[in-house]
Parts: sequence; structure tokens; C-alpha cells
Amino acid sequence: MNIAVIGLGKLGLPLAALLASCGNKVRGFDVLESVRNSVKTRTLESNEPGLSELLDATMSRLEIVDEISVAVQNAEIVFLIVPTPSLPSGHFSNQFLLDAIDAIGRFLNLNQRVVVNVVSTVMPGACEGPIKERLETATGAKIGSQLGLCYNPEFIALGSVLQDMQYPDMHLIGQSSNWAGEVVEKALKTIIKRDVPTKRMNLKEAELVKIAVNNYVTMKISYANMLMQTSILLSGIDIDIVTSAIGLDSRIGAKYLKAAAPYGGPCFPRDTRALGALYKDLGLDDSLSVASEKINNFHAQFIAGKVAESLASGDKIGIAGLSYKTGTSVIDDSPGLSIAKELHEKGFKLQAWDDEGVILNRDVSAYFDAIVESASELVASSDFLLITRPLKNPNNFASLLKEAQKPFLDLWRNISY
Repeated sequence: MNIAVIGLGKLGLPLAALLASCGNKVRGFDVLESVRNSVKTRTLESNEPGLSELLDATMSRLEIVDEISVAVQNAEIVFLIVPTPSLPSGHFSNQFLLDAIDAIGRFLNLNQRVVVNVVSTVMPGACEGPIKERLETATGAKIGSQLGLCYNPEFIALGSVLQDMQYPDMHLIGQSSNWAGEVVEKALKTIIKRDVPTKRMNLKEAELVKIAVNNYVTMKISYANMLMQTSILLSGIDIDIVTSAIGLDSRIGAKYLKAAAPYGGPCFPRDTRALGALYKDLGLDDSLSVASEKINNFHAQFIAGKVAESLASGDKIGIAGLSYKTGTSVIDDSPGLSIAKELHEKGFKLQAWDDEGVILNRDVSAYFDAIVESASELVASSDFLLITRPLKNPNNFASLLKEAQKPFLDLWRNISY
């Protein structure tokens, strides 16, 4: 297939590379020249597992172009994977999507069938509303027999993007017509490595599914974390024994029922807020979404409070793990940083080490007296260690703790001595 991918970020570039590796002719474009050049010259810095090797193997079929008109020329399907940042209200902004549609509209070859496939997360009603309206205005054509519109969000996690795309639980496709959905399904089937169900539905239904899935997951995480708090306060309870038993109930299941750190990252928090915003728009009770976020925020406070109870005010706390999860350097709504903020406000001296190479902005770096270069330095110079996410080399960290005989708390309970 002839495919265009607009937006070469943490999701767009892996998708473009996978599509190209499976025999499709793919043209990729990003509005940032620096991104385009870094991909073309192979100087892109990414810690996404397998991406660099995949790019090396597929560059003959993946063409990075400098003009969006070239990218969409004769494309059968255009994947739009651009930012849809959250607004203060919790809604997603469509501005970058609408700008991209304006840019591609007159260059689509409507002498053939073309599908514009929105991958970026949007609010329910966005595709049938402002996105459809802008696409028809930009192309001068109506959505119908030659021009299709689909909504096809990905359910992936940074640090396992390629794996998640090749082995998804399902493909979700909102479609303006059956033929448009078939085009998207055909493209997606080229990259998967096992048979997966495809759920095709109307655009608004798919938009609701996307944010509803993530909100359900955050409710499950918050539920497990509330049980963790309960277990600590009751004492004499192993939270892992409790959640493992609950997870055996087929109505519940064990996935994401792990009591540990607050949830974070670029998807869970904002999708939860977006569903709450939708409930409010409709005049419905938004308690479920609000409760998930409220419990998540309180969990950071609870963990910080428990750490503070066992320490003297002058003790130095070392935090291991600042990215929001293992396998990525992204710090959006990172649990390590949310707990650090609470400890900083309690007056503790903090230092940190991260094994994913995070870069902190000025606001969050103010929580720390130092960011150290190694695990050994963190352990040696801290009075107490807090591990906020699974580390890449937990055995080494455990050896350092044992040798130094330092007290610690591993929220994920992967480290002991």
C-alpha cells in the first residue's frame, strides 16, 4: 500500500517503520525539521527498544520527506499522529489535527480512494464534527465514495511500542464507511504477528471506547492502591496475597491489579480527565473519573507520609526511578516526581538517580538537591532509598543496598535483601 504518516513522534515513527518493514511504501513527514533530519541522518535519540534496528532495516521503504504535499501524494491512507494536548478543562485540543488537515487537503489524490485515519486521541464527537467539517472544506469533497475518514487510536505503552503494535489485544477502528474501515484494517494487518479481533464501529463509538478503556484501567490501579493503603494501616496484611486472590475472579482479572505507585504517563491521566470532562458536558455525574484521579493524587501523599514517619527531618532521601515507567525517559505525571514533590514540601533533602536517562525541566528539578550519575552514588550518599518504579537491573541495586545496609522502600516489591 502507499501510506503517509504525518507526525513522527514516539508513536508515529515506530508505526511508520513497522508499516515499511512489512512491504508498504511509506512516506513520513513531521512539521519539525529537526525531527525529519534526525531520522534521515540516523542521529535520532530514542530508547524505544528495537526502533533503531528497525529503522536501519527499513529505510529503503520508509522515505522521510520535507514537504507534506509529497508525503500524501497518491497515498491510499494517511495516518495523522499529531499532538492533541489537554486543555485546562480536560478536553483535548484539535488544533494540530485541524492544521494538518488544512495542510494535506488539496494534495490528496481523489481520483482514487483515500482514507484519512486519525490516530491521535480526540474527544467523542470530534471526528464527526470539526474534523470531518475541516476535511471536507480542505479537500473540497464530501466524505463518501472516494474520501474516507477513520479513527484508529493505538493502545500502546512507551517502552514497548513495537511489541504492542505487533501483538495488540484488538484493532479499534471508527469508520465513516465500510470501505474506509477495510482500508485501515488492511494496513494494520500487515504489521501484526498474530490474529487479533478487529472492532469496527462508527466514529463516535470508537472515540468513546478509547478514553473509556484507559479510564477503566486507572480505576483498577487506584482501587489496588487504596487496598494497599488499607493493608498498611490495618497491618499484618500482604497486599500481593490480597490482590492475587481478587485477580483470580474472572470478572476482575489480575492485569493492572498491582498495588504499587500512582499511575502516570502521557495517556492514563489525561484520558481519565477527558472522560470526566465529557460526563460534565453531558450533565452526568463525573464521580468515577474524579475518584480515580483523586485517589491517585492521594496515593502519592500517602506514600510520602509513610516515608516521612520513619525518618528524621535532616535525613537525605534517594529516589530511584524518575521516568513514569521502565523502558522510557518520559516524565509526564511520573509517580517518582509526584512523590518527590510531596517529600520536598515536607522539607526533606532529596536526590535522585534514573536508569532511563531522563532530562528534568526547571520546575521539577527544584525538588532535588542533586541528580547523581550512578546507583552506587545514590545508595552511598542517601539515608533512605525509595524505588518508585521497576529498575532495569534490580539485582545490582539490591546488592548495593545490602552492602551499605541502607533502609529502603520498593513500591513494586521487586527488591529485597
